[in-house]
Amino acid sequence: MPWPKSMAVTTEIKTRVIDLAELRGRDEFPAYAAIYSSTPANPFALSPTAIRWSETIVISRLADCKSFWLNQKKKLRCKLTELFDSSLQYHSGEDYVAVFGEHPWQCLWYLDYQLKHQAQGLYLLQGRLNQNIYKTLDWECWFSAQAQLGEHLSATNAVGFRADAFSAQQARMRRFIQRIGVTSPHEMKAADANSIRRRFGKWLGLIWQWSFTDSRELQLFPWITLRQERLPAVERDLEYPVNQWSYIELLLREDMQGLCDQFKRDDGQHINRMLWEITLFNHQKIMVELSFRHPYSLHRDRPGFDTALYQARYLYEDMMRKLQARDTDLDLPESMPFICWRIEVCEHLVLAPMLWDLFARDFDEIDYQRIMALQNKLPLAFESYQSDASFFPEQSFSAVAVGESPVTDFDHHAWSSSATNKPLFYYQSAQPIETPSRLQKIFLERNSNQWWLGEDALQSIRDYFILKDRNGRTSWAYRTGDGSWFKQGEFC
Repeated sequence: MPWPKSMAVTTEIKTRVIDLAELRGRDEFPAYAAIYSSTPANPFALSPTAIRWSETIVISRLADCKSFWLNQKKKLRCKLTELFDSSLQYHSGEDYVAVFGEHPWQCLWYLDYQLKHQAQGLYLLQGRLNQNIYKTLDWECWFSAQAQLGEHLSATNAVGFRADAFSAQQARMRRFIQRIGVTSPHEMKAADANSIRRRFGKWLGLIWQWSFTDSRELQLFPWITLRQERLPAVERDLEYPVNQWSYIELLLREDMQGLCDQFKRDDGQHINRMLWEITLFNHQKIMVELSFRHPYSLHRDRPGFDTALYQARYLYEDMMRKLQARDTDLDLPESMPFICWRIEVCEHLVLAPMLWDLFARDFDEIDYQRIMALQNKLPLAFESYQSDASFFPEQSFSAVAVGESPVTDFDHHAWSSSATNKPLFYYQSAQPIETPSRLQKIFLERNSNQWWLGEDALQSIRDYFILKDRNGRTSWAYRTGDGSWFKQGEFC
């Protein structure tokens, strides 16, 4: 019975597909992306490492910027697909097609299928739905995806590749699969790549291996890195030799401003690497590299350019130490003076401004943008740890990714409170010491941990002490059940 007009109800039901990979919490970050755009687009929109596969297709190696994209994902609290989609729409328009996966050939194969079906948007091969579709791809799609492959193999001077022989091997394989009646490559997935190679040649064997591999290695895939266009560079001829960092820093800051001006202060330009070629007083040339853990924006770091200058100073100090160690027998100044230098950007990434502007908002938890900026300034990478349930100190923590939420599946309050009498400084491994006789010993605790896993149960029992010497220095040590002593830390 139809509803009366006065009682008509309109409801809009919205559905959302949940990717099971997200529920499993696995690292599903793709290594490569094949991107189609009908109009020429920036090939370095997702990574500074890319190849031009055809006039309309670019392959990016995302693994080179993995930490950056994962930090952006955490900062913006969105899925990777949303993050990549926004960037690709900015650079390539709404009609782009992009496939993300573990191997570039798998991305190209699936991209060929989507283009034949006039698809648009982004496809992640790690997703369950796309994996199921990938398994249904037919032979015609597999062979048509190889259309550009021969040109790239010829361009890379691949050993043993001949276009005419490759075409003949493809024809022979087509006749074979037609005779045996196999409708798709996945139906024959169990076939060994070596068997395909022996029957149909080296290159079809490799393509077969690429099609089903779980490895992120290229495995002889014809990769020709796309050279970036002429990038900004500045040269400086010094009026007089300079060997003090305080003067070098002032001049470098001016040069960074010059690079920023050459980028036309474009907020989307981000730098991965810069080369600094220095000419010393003795006309020796030294080339050093300023590299950044996350893409670095000169525009956002002006006017001080502290991040770039921190990296330059680390290189300067390391260079001076090496020069002094090498030239100790010569009558040379402590710091070899510079007479000129050249700085050039050698690798950059063009990011959509929306990564900062469109999604920008305040967070109460972790400021990932500041974390990335600080990592770029420091000489060493960050390390992050979480507490684990163990009485042994060296087993009471484990490393986690920076910014990752710790997995706290136990009440760690009792474990943390037991650390009040423990020192801040631990040795990487406990150091055996002689039995302390003249030192003051203050007993702290006895603990034991998983004694049933070891062959000697006495070694799993530890009595912890504070040891004080005559000068008031305090150490942290323990005695095992068999009477052996070990020092494990020092109190400040």
